[in-house]
Amino acid sequence: MNKFCPECGKIETKSQLLIKGLCKACFLKRNSMLGHYKGLNIVICPSCQSYMHKNKWHQKISDDEDTNIKKIILGTIDEKIKLHDGVKIMNKSIEIIGHNEINPKKINVQLTIIGSMHGIKSKESNLLEVVVDPSICNACKKKNSSYYEAKIQIRPRDRDLLKFIKGFISENNVMVTREDERKFGTDLYLTNKKQLSGILGEVKKKFSVNVKISSTLYGRKDGKEVYRTTALVRLKGGDLETR
Repeated sequence: MNKFCPECGKIETKSQLLIKGLCKACFLKRNSMLGHYKGLNIVICPSCQSYMHKNKWHQKISDDEDTNIKKIILGTIDEKIKLHDGVKIMNKSIEIIGHNEINPKKINVQLTIIGSMHGIKSKESNLLEVVVDPSICNACKKKNSSYYEAKIQIRPRDRDLLKFIKGFISENNVMVTREDERKFGTDLYLTNKKQLSGILGEVKKKFSVNVKISSTLYGRKDGKEVYRTTALVRLKGGDLETR
């Protein structure tokens, strides 16, 4: 006797085998690819749109706020979902449906999954809730304070040199906490001195300059001495005044 689907009565054939006692159509109706969703909480800096993942801040993925959130969710959602046995994912996408009226931190998103389950092609959408928690990132905290690790002194004042340095700084997401106009030039204060060598290297390729590096003791952190670095960038033939 041929087996048949208890849901719709469809008889099993060699080309249309039953899956766990059901025909393909009824099996898909009864079973979803998504087995469990643990709940996703993402932390995003409201100032620069960077996000925290595994206790580390990462740069924003898109300048558009909604697109940035969607891509962050797509990149982290796999850690929070569990698929049923026999599921293979080909593609997935996220759409923001709306914000929770009671709790503005919570947003409703639609997760669409395209794939297969026990070899059967399937597409399904699931409505999920994601918590978006705003928190100022470490870089923005430094930027909005007087904190700095390195200072670039441009001597004498030169519009093209300043524009080039500021352009490189912007393209490489280096934070500048302050820009001071001095009598003989411009001072730029940077939150991260690790970026200094890269900046100076590009300046030397573009301009004829002399560079003088000096360090001053700033304090102690975790038992170690902390130094601030000053880079005096002087156009060759410029005024000798350094103040």
